[in-house]
Amino acid sequence: MRATDGNRVSMSSGRALLALATVLSLALPLAAASSPASARPDRVTSEKTRTLTPRALGLTADLPNPLRGQYRWFGTDPTPSSVTSNDVYYRDQVYWGRLEKSDNAWDFSLIDAGLADAGARGGKFGFRVMAYCPGCWMNYREDLPAVTPPFVPLQPGTDVPDWNSPGFLAQWRELMAELGRRYGDDPRLGYVDVGGYGSYGEWHVDTGARISDANGLAVVKAVTSAFPTKHVLINTMTPVDFTLAALKANPHLGIRTDSLGCPDMYSMVAVDERLQQVWRTRPFFSEWCTRADPVLGAKQVRQFHVSTLSSSNMPWTHESLDARQRAAYDTALATAGYRLRLRALTLPRSVAAGDKVDVRTSWVNEGSAPTYDRWDVRLTFARNGKATTVSLGEQLRGVVDTSRRRARVSVRGLAKGRYDVSVSVVDPDGYSAPMYLANRGRTSSGTYPVGSLTIR
Repeated sequence: MRATDGNRVSMSSGRALLALATVLSLALPLAAASSPASARPDRVTSEKTRTLTPRALGLTADLPNPLRGQYRWFGTDPTPSSVTSNDVYYRDQVYWGRLEKSDNAWDFSLIDAGLADAGARGGKFGFRVMAYCPGCWMNYREDLPAVTPPFVPLQPGTDVPDWNSPGFLAQWRELMAELGRRYGDDPRLGYVDVGGYGSYGEWHVDTGARISDANGLAVVKAVTSAFPTKHVLINTMTPVDFTLAALKANPHLGIRTDSLGCPDMYSMVAVDERLQQVWRTRPFFSEWCTRADPVLGAKQVRQFHVSTLSSSNMPWTHESLDARQRAAYDTALATAGYRLRLRALTLPRSVAAGDKVDVRTSWVNEGSAPTYDRWDVRLTFARNGKATTVSLGEQLRGVVDTSRRRARVSVRGLAKGRYDVSVSVVDPDGYSAPMYLANRGRTSSGTYPVGSLTIR
């Protein structure tokens, strides 16, 4: 028996045709499409195809999942306030001179604060350490340390770090190693910008000597080595050949750009097809440009498969946008990153006690990019206040359009009777809340009811 599109079932010659499956919302009892018994009627009877409908609000529905959509930056609340923004990003707060005022005199209290903020919201924390920030506000505060620590060598006659000096590289590796030792296994930490080199840690300079490719790769390697299980991002204002070399040398390195909504995002991604394919396996994060056009930004989210956007830096308020601009901005927020919907779930109407259950799922991603993290799809069988949960595996990593999966799961140990069945998408590490799907019917525990199964 073969299911197609979650709605139609065809049988080989000699078997009867199957009735058409009924498509209903999760908010109502789910109808069944039944077929005559298979060649083993004592083991498995008819199948039932359940099709879940998208959320009633479509793309405007809020899906507060980690590492997608809008993140909090500069302490700015979500824009608009109705959008959930649980992820937190620090940059100005955690510049190098503030983390290490003198050699090996660590002060990571602000990293701890960012992790605590994200953790309290159930979100993820990300940060970038800047070594040089020309014209930035902290340079004019006498009560704050300099951005560049006093023990970091400078280029002669300037305030620019000596990027190519052994002293700079050794101190950078030491800082990253210490950060990795403390936070590399923290589930609240989602990603780290490479930072370090260039103005604002953006990998470009206007003054002084530039870093060599070999030393630039060493700066990147220090971060990826310190955080081997986290997403690490490099700004795409770097030359294309260097960015490609860094991506090749560091398998979990992703990319970011700081200018969404400006022409070409002031990024090399827009001019190189190879960089435009990175999103398929590694994340692409961004923030709004200070001169952003929301209509252009929404187009770029889709075109370049951007996963995250900032809550700050845009030159307008949500209320000041006209109808076309506001619709574009709202679409950008809704479609940034993954937006997964269970399109159909097929399982037998009943199985014999001790038999295995054949489960087929059909998924669609309505967002601009896949999820790059591990999520476990699970089925829960509940009866008389007791529940048994089984895993269907990590079915969603890398889903960019549609996907169909099949699994056989054991229900050994379940007593005879009728069980309510629900599906959930769970963080196997137990930190993040179950994934919000673009489906109706989410329960308080993060599951989505999909019907029933009888053990006979």
